[in-house]
Amino acid sequence: MPRNVERDQEARKERCEQILSVAVQLIAQKGLEATKISDIAAKVGISHGLVYNYFQSKEELFASLLNKNLDSLRHHLEQVVKLPGPALEKLTALVENMLRNQWDDALFHQMFIDQILTSDSIGEELKQSVRERISDNLDIIAALFREGQKEGSILDGDPRQHSLVLMSCIRSATLFKRRELYVRFDAQSILRYFVAR
Repeated sequence: MPRNVERDQEARKERCEQILSVAVQLIAQKGLEATKISDIAAKVGISHGLVYNYFQSKEELFASLLNKNLDSLRHHLEQVVKLPGPALEKLTALVENMLRNQWDDALFHQMFIDQILTSDSIGEELKQSVRERISDNLDIIAALFREGQKEGSILDGDPRQHSLVLMSCIRSATLFKRRELYVRFDAQSILRYFVAR
């Protein structure tokens, strides 16, 4: 019986997603350094060696996780930029969506990114790629701040610095909620620090 290439590609994609999903779980439990390919393989139910049919190395697997997350964030940012209306409304929609979804994945991935950037076992090439992707995403947010400054709704200042502070606020809000600290954040309470009066 002839092989169905399309079905084989779909099965490969599903297995890759399964491996990545398990890697997320284990990294969240154990941390980056303590998570081994053999642990991932055992939890997926495949041999250690079979993981390498999907990912050439542990670093490639981590890079795939990062790319998936950073691509998702970029797609979200691009969708917000396309919304009709003034920049402040777009920024409000961005923050509301990130807070509403609580971005548990985002919190994990931010911690994962922190571990990648500080790990001695991760190559400088991957670290530089992560820095560039993060910088690209911050540039999209900075463009919204710049647009808001031109409209007169956003305070003067470095739009890129504003974007970094905004993402830090969202990260903190997500972390506080996850740790069940009684701090209520909404889009207005975060964005008020950037709004021109």
